[in-house]
Order: sequence, then C-alpha cells, then structure tokens
Amino acid sequence: MHPSIDRHGVSTTDLARWGLLDRVLRERCMDGVLADRALPEPAQLAALRLDWEQQHNLASPEQVQGWMDQHGLDEEAIDRMASRSWQWLLWCHERWGADLQTIFLKRKPELDQVTYSLLRLRNGELASELYLQIKEGEASFAELAEEFSEGPEKQAGGLVGPMPLTQPHPGLARLLQVSQPGQLWAPKALEGWWVIVRLEALHGAILDQAMQERLLLDEGERAIAQLLQQNTMLGV
Repeated sequence: MHPSIDRHGVSTTDLARWGLLDRVLRERCMDGVLADRALPEPAQLAALRLDWEQQHNLASPEQVQGWMDQHGLDEEAIDRMASRSWQWLLWCHERWGADLQTIFLKRKPELDQVTYSLLRLRNGELASELYLQIKEGEASFAELAEEFSEGPEKQAGGLVGPMPLTQPHPGLARLLQVSQPGQLWAPKALEGWWVIVRLEALHGAILDQAMQERLLLDEGERAIAQLLQQNTMLGV
C-alpha cells in the first residue's frame, strides 16, 4: 500500500520522518471528539478570538484576512481554531470534573514536591561523626556534603529538589513524609549506603484552579492515547 498523500503532497511517511505523525494523529483524534460540539457563546468566542489573534500577532482585520487567505481558511475555521483548547478543557471537565477530588488524592504523592539535604557515605563510622557535627552546629550540612558526600548531590552542597515525593528512593521518601522542616535524621542504612537526611521543605499540592486544569488535561491525554491505541489495534 502506498502512503497517503494530502493535497500539499505531504505523506504519512513524511510526517513520521519529521517526527510529526504522532502529533497529527493526536490532533485528528481530538477533532473527532470535538466534532459535534457547538461554538462558545458570542462573548466567550470573542475573547477566545482576541487571544488567538494576539498569539499570532494579527493586529487588524486586514491581517486576519491575509492570514486566512494564506492558509486557505474561513471565519468558521478560525473560530474553531481559537476555541479548540477551551472546548477540549470543557469536554474534559464534563467527563472527569465530578471525580477531580478522587483523582487528586490518588495522584497527590506524585504531585507533592519535596526539597531536602542529603549526605551519603559508604563508611558508617564517618557518617555518625558527620551527623554529630551537623547536629551540634560544628559544621554546616552544605560544607560537609561538598567535602564528604559520595553522590551527585555533592555538587550542590547536598541540596536536592524540589522534586516529586515519588522520585526519591521509597525508603527515603517514607522518611521525608514523616519529617518536619529542618528535622535532621541520624544515619540510616540504605542499599549499601549510610545516608544523613534533613527535610528542607515539603510543598504540598493543592487542588486550585491550575491544578484542576492540569489533572483534567492529563486525563484527556490518557483518553486520547487509549483511542489511538484502539485504532492501531483495529488497523484504522
């Protein structure tokens, strides 16, 4: 079978070669989901159009018309382009909005961010000695980490993060979860290392507007991926 060619002479092989085929298939799948949705109310559409025109540096009706002529599109096509992201978020909200609290709580461990100081050594006796120096204020954590730590954190004075709480080693993550900011832990044995840890900050995720949109869009991406997988299995 020959690869399909559109009216501009671009084939699916070209798109794959340019690294664009997955994006095109995703957008086509999204079009299918949004195909029957009406445009927003006039006031909302006008605001979306204004945002779209500003993003494309189109400052006058003449520039907008020129852009449409250049791309072979009409006013309705522009309206749909301008409202597409808004419509997609609305669709995601209609589908998963009622479950947002559950989705948030399920994903919260990966959404929470943690910053901590880490010093790791193979020598347990040295680890105990350095711990006491930090605890008694005889030396700073950063100074000792820069001099003695045997991991990549050495380059940053032992400071790690912020990063998702799911990213550190599970044993270390559990320790951080029950820590208070500034709490210093005595050396712990962890997979051949002796580690000294101090929690610097725990940045707990909250379900604000930005987080709601992120979770909804993440769910939408998963739905698109499933649809694409189904189409691949069916040979569509």
